[in-house]
Amino acid sequence: MPHKPVLLDEVLALLAPRPGEVVLDGTLGSGGHAREILNLIGESGRLIGLDRDPRSLERCQKIFGEDRRVSLHFENFVCAGKVLDDLNVPCVDAVILDVGFSSDQVEEAGRGFSFDREGPLDMRMDPRETQTAGDLINDLSQEELERIFLEYGGERFSRRFARAICEARKREAIRTTLQLAGILNAALPGAPRYATAERPGWARRHPATRVFQALRIAVNREIENLEQGLKAIFPRLRVGGRFGVISFHSLEDRIVKRIFRQWRDEAVVRWVTRKPVAPGRPEQIENPRSRSAKLRVVEKIV
Repeated sequence: MPHKPVLLDEVLALLAPRPGEVVLDGTLGSGGHAREILNLIGESGRLIGLDRDPRSLERCQKIFGEDRRVSLHFENFVCAGKVLDDLNVPCVDAVILDVGFSSDQVEEAGRGFSFDREGPLDMRMDPRETQTAGDLINDLSQEELERIFLEYGGERFSRRFARAICEARKREAIRTTLQLAGILNAALPGAPRYATAERPGWARRHPATRVFQALRIAVNREIENLEQGLKAIFPRLRVGGRFGVISFHSLEDRIVKRIFRQWRDEAVVRWVTRKPVAPGRPEQIENPRSRSAKLRVVEKIV
């Protein structure tokens, strides 16, 4: 049975796709939202799917490859306008962006997203990008690392972790996920502090959690892409169309809130959700990763 994507029922209810409409899914992932949207837009509808992770496209090709209603593109949603131009699609009826990262990415050790699986410090969603997490860890100054950990991860031990990394890389380059996780764990007094099978109650969060999050955001320029993408896609949404964004990080949610509010103040959209929609308790229990998810939706009126 396919994994149910985050806030699926809420996305379908609030975007309200109808038969015959054209929907842009700018972050296909494993195709969970797209699959259910197709059921609602029917045989006369069209779904345009983008993802900058080629493995996501491979998974979705297997799911949708024979469906004439679907076109899949290896592209960042920042470039959605170019994709629509190439398809001769002037506008779309609805847009969904899920700007988190998927469990498939975490579980693939060779991608370097997980601190409890041995792999290279990569973290690139798009392999065409040249800069990896290892490059940041080994090349940035202590001050730059501290800023990234604090700004993108909210890490209260950012200075201590940055200093420990800089000391460790003097001895040898830091190349693997477990190598970095070990440095971070050892930097805190009383390590190990995180839960294991032998110590299930020691802590709720591994010391590397927020640092890995911050590195992923920095490597993939997620904050910059989100702001640029929202502004690039909005002109291609038809009047009456709805724009939904699922975010998992407070920085991302603040960007979405600020831009949506700006559009509302300019009287070009109306709120569909005045406050962000969060997963209910049953979904949080079923999928703990969903706990930080927030969905915001607006409707274009001009």
